[in-house]
Amino acid sequence: MKKVLRYLLMTVMTLCFSLPCFSAVEAATVAILPLINNVEGGDDLANQVFYKEAINTLKYQKGFVMIENDKLTAAIEAAMITDDVPNQATLAKIAQDGDVDIVFCMELDDLEYKNARRVGEVMYKLDLEGEAVAYNALTGTFYKHEFSSDKVVDAALTTRGSWKHDEFGRQVRIELKKALKAK
Repeated sequence: MKKVLRYLLMTVMTLCFSLPCFSAVEAATVAILPLINNVEGGDDLANQVFYKEAINTLKYQKGFVMIENDKLTAAIEAAMITDDVPNQATLAKIAQDGDVDIVFCMELDDLEYKNARRVGEVMYKLDLEGEAVAYNALTGTFYKHEFSSDKVVDAALTTRGSWKHDEFGRQVRIELKKALKAK
């Protein structure tokens, strides 16, 4: 009788350990298009911040994986994206030709800060403007959002690092999360 109970217990334990293998779901593939940087004078650091924040955001989102390969690169180059974000048809073609589920693109039009005059205080005002678009080939959903920020902060909070790029990175995270959840 003990042997039967032992075998039964071993069978149940084997099933419990193997159940997670049966529920594996394939992750949605995401393509991050290059940043369309229309900032006056060019801002190379913004491009680096864009990729860093987009990759890190995808790393912590369950069910999504970033794809980059020759087929996708060819599809992006064939789309000939210039100074403006692509429309839904262009993103759908990139998704189909590049064999990805979600295509994300961002345009940055303005990224600078200026002194904001206040009596007795040194304040900075951020000017951040742009647009984010995404196309989900799984659901056929097109996401488009124009973003802007005119945040005013104390100058003491901007002394370390590049405050304007930190704020842009935060905006990239917000837009990518919204695009991935768009329905």
